[in-house]
Amino acid sequence: MPCWIALQTCITTEPGAAVMDEAAVQRALASIALGFTPRVVLLDEAVLMDVTGSLRLFGGLARLMRLLEQRLALFFKANELQAQTRRAQGATSLIALGRLRLPAGPAEAARLRVAELPMHTLSAARPHLGVLERIGCRSWDDLLRLPRDGVARRFGAPLLEALDRARGKEPDGYEWRVLPEHFEEKLELDALVTHAPALMAGVERLLVNLQAWLLGRQSGLSALKLVWHLDPRRDVPPTGELEIRTAQPAQDLRHVARLLAEHLAQQKLAAPVHSLTLQSLVTEKLVDSAAATGSLLMAERRQGDSALELVERLSARLGDEQVQAWQPNADHRPEQMQRWVNARRAIKGHDKGAIKSIAGSARFVRARGRNDQKNEPDASTTEALYPSWLLPEPLKLATVGDSPVYQGRLVRLAGPQRLEATGWLMGGDGTGEGGKPPAIRDYFIYRSQQAGLLWVYSERLPVAAPQAAAGQLRAWYLHGFFA
Repeated sequence: MPCWIALQTCITTEPGAAVMDEAAVQRALASIALGFTPRVVLLDEAVLMDVTGSLRLFGGLARLMRLLEQRLALFFKANELQAQTRRAQGATSLIALGRLRLPAGPAEAARLRVAELPMHTLSAARPHLGVLERIGCRSWDDLLRLPRDGVARRFGAPLLEALDRARGKEPDGYEWRVLPEHFEEKLELDALVTHAPALMAGVERLLVNLQAWLLGRQSGLSALKLVWHLDPRRDVPPTGELEIRTAQPAQDLRHVARLLAEHLAQQKLAAPVHSLTLQSLVTEKLVDSAAATGSLLMAERRQGDSALELVERLSARLGDEQVQAWQPNADHRPEQMQRWVNARRAIKGHDKGAIKSIAGSARFVRARGRNDQKNEPDASTTEALYPSWLLPEPLKLATVGDSPVYQGRLVRLAGPQRLEATGWLMGGDGTGEGGKPPAIRDYFIYRSQQAGLLWVYSERLPVAAPQAAAGQLRAWYLHGFFA
């Protein structure tokens, strides 16, 4: 059985605070509706949806409407809009639209027979309401009782055609709404803007339409471009532009708005701006945005910003070179086990090591049998010797006999942990020529009464070394502190 839904949204926010008018809200509502059915049309003051072919996908009308209401609620909440959405259902588009125009609620309108719908609920009858009222036609049924030829001569053929479409005897000839492959919209500003941060008022209006477009296409945004058009009367280039790229595609554009605000705060306009253009550069399909979930992101939404979003915001505010991320390095020496890289570039380049250091990663432990437990050392026992803080450069310690001294005598607690990085492990020729200097060390944990737990190593001399043969004492170095 055919099933049509008519929707109408009214903005209840104060006019000065709303970022879009009711016409723009209806267009956004139509775009969001395209995420549930491809048969969507804007007719008069309402959005009409033919959901006949979508009911099975979404598990019935009740679940489809629940998902649609959740999607609309998230959209309005993300854009700080107070809105009220009315809906009605019918077997044809004009029945659903007629029930939507009734002042009664959806439950009372659904119980009303189609023949009892008032004449003012039919768009084609509105130019003739005065005449129809005088001849006693107050409902659709009253008009259907009149001779068709006389109705056609007096009121024209469009009125009868509308009645036939409402009863399902004639097909609807709607031009279905289709979203473009790429979003691009231009906005004329109300006045010339001379300061870049003031452009955010217009940018926010464009972002609302962009988010509705993303919801309709079931896609997430990864990159966009903002273009501002400068006053042509000035001797400057006609436009300026700004590109924003994010690590993760999303439909909730509040993070993108914050990035744009950070970048615009650092821009200086060469001339007053009279209009803005917003373009989508990179989008990705979201696999679970259709019937699986009502979330605006690929996964269920989290509270607060993610670590990747924080890195992008800090990089926009402080500069790319001021935000660094550590990356694991293939080296046995503790001071060379990691290196610092540009965090934002690492995210753009999909550097897995740096991204893991930013976002964090869970440790997965495979199941082990009895033989593995006997032969393999537990990772926690070996990593327990690494301190939480390393010195930039090892500090050479004084010695008493063959024992290190740091702010007094030290008490050995654990060790040695032997480390040897020579030969092919070092790169180059293994001797320090053109590669890294060799490292032959024994690490110990010492306790100091003043400094707490210390990570100390001694340089272990090779057996064939002349210093070892002469019995020279080993050098001791402080390398780190335990928290």
